Amino acid sequence: MRFDSTLFYHVGDPYPWATLFDEMHETVELVDELGFTGLWLAEHHFAWDGWYRSGSNPLLLGADCARHSDRLRFGQCGLIVPDWHPIRLAEDIATFDQITKGRVDIGIAPGINSRACKNFHPAGDRRDRDLNRALYEENVEILLKALTEEAWSHEGRFHTFPAPGWKEANPMAHDPRFHNEDNEVVKLSIQPGPYQTPRPPIYAMSESVPSVEWCASKGIGTMCQHLSIGRIRENWEAYRKVAAETQGRPFAMGEDVSIMRTIYLAETDEEAIATARPGIERLTKWASGNIYRMRQGLVTPDELEDGDMELDGFDFNMKHDLIIVGSPETAVKKIERLRDELNCQHIALFLNVPGLSFEQVKNCLRLFGERVMPRFAN
Repeated sequence: MRFDSTLFYHVGDPYPWATLFDEMHETVELVDELGFTGLWLAEHHFAWDGWYRSGSNPLLLGADCARHSDRLRFGQCGLIVPDWHPIRLAEDIATFDQITKGRVDIGIAPGINSRACKNFHPAGDRRDRDLNRALYEENVEILLKALTEEAWSHEGRFHTFPAPGWKEANPMAHDPRFHNEDNEVVKLSIQPGPYQTPRPPIYAMSESVPSVEWCASKGIGTMCQHLSIGRIRENWEAYRKVAAETQGRPFAMGEDVSIMRTIYLAETDEEAIATARPGIERLTKWASGNIYRMRQGLVTPDELEDGDMELDGFDFNMKHDLIIVGSPETAVKKIERLRDELNCQHIALFLNVPGLSFEQVKNCLRLFGERVMPRFAN
């Protein structure tokens, strides 16, 4: 089984940026030493009211972190595609992939509803989900072309590439791959292309059946964060069906899909719960919005029981195994369930429980790396 992690950002705390970057570098070295496969770095803008201090450019941060490991892979959870110019995004990904000699995983997402989403592109406003989704899907289409095709063009709702009407004045610049007989530019190519062939793996943050079906039709993997086993099963069965139809071959349950889980480990369940409960309550209240609608979206109807809506956020998460909080032995049992019921082969740890210290997070990582991961080493 593949195990990855995130970095720790001291969410909700006015933490010094210089110290935070030093801790990020130390975390890279620790997860490398413990044998994790990769790290996933987030993209958030305008500090999200102080909650997510992850930085705004996971590719640039990833390139910095890659200086501290010659083995780890680096992904993004995720690149908010509507906030990027798609060609610039493809160029930056390919350059990062070349710098690391093929250690890049691409993580993408349409974004969450925040002040950031309209400041980069008018159509990125998540309050209009259909418009945002249209921009997201078109930008992903361009990204796939740019990363995999030597000469490509695009004409869509939001973008036309190459920009029409450009003719090379110098006839020596003519290249039949990119110019027509009048020396007009009709195709583009990014330089350099990616190191990995045909491109780095792509995972979309996806939590609904229509989203995972779209990913499967495009050859894109998925990662979900906060869903029950029943909801994940629904998504993964839909993904497997569409992927098999698209690729013309049998597709295994758990193939090209992954799970991110909020985690905190201590020596005993009691210690872990006492330490993590306040922060997870804060995180849940901050993210919840309409708590009834949110909870109904996290689990299947037959998983909900009487009284579930009256539980506090932490207890609801624990009851439905939406988080992993406890001793290493408890973590093993929860991951065994994901493996046995879903054939899950790829898990990423989300470390950002508000209120934890860096020392507590490092201890959690050590407990996981030394006492959980070896149980799944085959």
